[in-house]
Amino acid sequence: MARVTINQLKLNMVLKKAVFLLRDKTVLTTRTGSPMLRVTLADTTGTIAGVYFDVPEYVAEALRVGQGVEVSGRVTDFKDQLQITLERITPVEISDWANFLPAARRPVAEMERELQSLIAGIKDGDLHRLLRAIFDDPEIHAAFVRAPAAKVNHHACVGGLLEHTLSVARLVQAAAQLYPELNRELALTVALLHDLGKTRAYDPVTFDLTEEGSLWSHLYIGAAQVERAIAGLPGFNPELRLRVVHAILAHHGRLENGSPVLPMTVEALVLHYADHLDGDTRGALDQIGREGEGGLFTAHSAMHETRLYRGAMEEQEPPRQDTLF
Repeated sequence: MARVTINQLKLNMVLKKAVFLLRDKTVLTTRTGSPMLRVTLADTTGTIAGVYFDVPEYVAEALRVGQGVEVSGRVTDFKDQLQITLERITPVEISDWANFLPAARRPVAEMERELQSLIAGIKDGDLHRLLRAIFDDPEIHAAFVRAPAAKVNHHACVGGLLEHTLSVARLVQAAAQLYPELNRELALTVALLHDLGKTRAYDPVTFDLTEEGSLWSHLYIGAAQVERAIAGLPGFNPELRLRVVHAILAHHGRLENGSPVLPMTVEALVLHYADHLDGDTRGALDQIGREGEGGLFTAHSAMHETRLYRGAMEEQEPPRQDTLF
């Protein structure tokens, strides 16, 4: 029998020994004092919440985040969103990981070619050396093309970091056409490097923050990686070093958003707004198009601090355009 996927789940559907990836688990106590297990289940088509009332202690303790689970229960509704009310959940071995981790919309090989093309187009010797030193490192490269860009909000998928990075790079290229005073190659370089720290800040399976990610943030981790790479490049322009590291540290734009400094260069400003635009827009599109939801409005989006309006217009598939420049 074919495996049921999350995007196939419908209200009142009964599940028997369905296999998913366990992305998260929490044991809570209800108002009546009984234990309740909350989980997030995932496969390549999306995620869904699960709840197990009066869960036996040994059941919850046996579960490991980032591993497979076999579940039985019924698809129910909670606050206008589907969830699975669980009757049984047990650990299970996953051998075909490609079916359980969400993937980027674009093929990774295609995105890798675009990344290499962008690097090859950087003519400034120091910036080109820096990008090669980082992306030609086999360990960094392997982590970069696999990493998610976030746990939930946007590009939360295998290859999401690469997909997000290339989108930010395209936006920066568009800005460079509008503002010829912009140092295009510097802006493009920091666009490619701005989220480098996410290769170590997020777990590649659960997408949870690692200890480093929680304690240091991906901004510091990425800036430190770039600093180390520059230290290994004799004669690197000290002015470029200041500007590259500054843009990485400032790309969240505000102190309350995690940046230790505000953007103080034009390239850092352009990077911040390009990053913000791509993250917010992709997150909104994902929320609007989420399977299992309907109606004119989405559920509340924590990322956007509001509901999003779907409207009554028929959805049309936009024309695909892989190369803008």
